Amino acid sequence: MLNKRALIDDLDKQPYYKVFSIKKIDRNAKKNLKKNFYNFAKKLGKIRCQNFKKDKIIEIKPDLKKIIKLKKKNTRIKSVLRYHQTNLGGSIHSDGPQHTTPPKYIIMACEQNSLSGGDTVLVDAKKIYEYLKNKKPKIFKILKQKILFERRGFKFNNGNVFLKPIFDFKKNNFLFRYLRDYIEKGYELKKKKLPISFTKAFDKLDSLLTNRKFMKKIKLKRGDLILLNNHILAHGRTTFKLGKKSNTRKLYRIWIN
Repeated sequence: MLNKRALIDDLDKQPYYKVFSIKKIDRNAKKNLKKNFYNFAKKLGKIRCQNFKKDKIIEIKPDLKKIIKLKKKNTRIKSVLRYHQTNLGGSIHSDGPQHTTPPKYIIMACEQNSLSGGDTVLVDAKKIYEYLKNKKPKIFKILKQKILFERRGFKFNNGNVFLKPIFDFKKNNFLFRYLRDYIEKGYELKKKKLPISFTKAFDKLDSLLTNRKFMKKIKLKRGDLILLNNHILAHGRTTFKLGKKSNTRKLYRIWIN
């Protein structure tokens, strides 16, 4: 049996993630993966809602019908669908940047993976922080400033944007907050022009987030769970081929504190 407290404690130490099969919890857990995954997550900590609908578990899978319609209309998929509804890669980010304090841990369960592509990508933001601090002090200074973020997916009484730095600290603990679309939308909503220096800083950050030196790729299999520290590790995926429902990538995601 897994020691659940030790499992969470390990996420605060390098490499800040764990991957294992749900069979370690229950050899029959694959039969109803979504339910068993949720029950396991409840024992690890407080589960957080992920949108204004108060969904506590999100399916990460491409919306095949909408993607086909958009392609027929020659409409950019990214401009209409959320990242988790597509098969697109890239967009290395942290979850919940629209919150004053994003969820500390993310747990994902793999229902099925694509035959080609769909690797989970993890990036150590602490290493990027140190690199920029030592090698690119001007960019580092910008990323420590307060920046506008859109509060997407939630209804807040204090408005639809807020100010927080990308490199932050919560009670002296490192906190990386980044999803570029939310920043650009934040400035758009406030009708403010994003400074050129900020755009260049984000371009540099994006290039580092996709640099193999800081990156780890993992191919999840059916029944695999991945737990990661969302305050330290940015994540994303590689592009994968669309296919029938039976062989298209599908994961479940839960946020916990």
